[in-house]
Amino acid sequence: MKALATAARLSLAALAAATLLASTSAKQNTPPPLGAWNSSPPAAQAMDPAAATGLWSTTFGAVKTDVDGPGRIHGTWMYENQGREVYGYFGGTLDGNVLRFAWREPATPQPGEPVLTGEGWLMFDPGGGHFSGRWWSAGHDRQGDWSGSRAGNLGAVAPAPSAGMGGALYGGSLYGGAVYGTSNPF
Repeated sequence: MKALATAARLSLAALAAATLLASTSAKQNTPPPLGAWNSSPPAAQAMDPAAATGLWSTTFGAVKTDVDGPGRIHGTWMYENQGREVYGYFGGTLDGNVLRFAWREPATPQPGEPVLTGEGWLMFDPGGGHFSGRWWSAGHDRQGDWSGSRAGNLGAVAPAPSAGMGGALYGGSLYGGAVYGTSNPF
């Protein structure tokens, strides 16, 4: 009788272990839910690379983009955070109207100041009037949308900042004054 009870316990333990192993394997093979860091941009359309360059009013404040060699675009953004100007840098490869980029903030690392890095993509209107896309941090703990339109009025207000993961706001709302006043960072 004792041998039968021991065999039953061993069988139950083996079944539990097999169930746990199957559950773990299934989780590893299940793709993460679609979000900013694992989403893909729409298919690229033909576009003159010059349409991606210039001054933009965006959800991250003022942005300036330039050609950085054949098929390459780089840029910088500026927004105000607690009365301080914050600059970020991004650069990447332009495929038609889709820019895949890496970014860092601040643009120039400062001693003792943390540096945020990540990736993203932007899809430009082939006519060059606006763009929209996604960004995410290297640790996938922050992500959001990024959109912009041509800077026509240097005193205009940019769209509202983007909400990142955890509800934190990134980006700025002031466009103009501080950027295009007496100290143009571009």
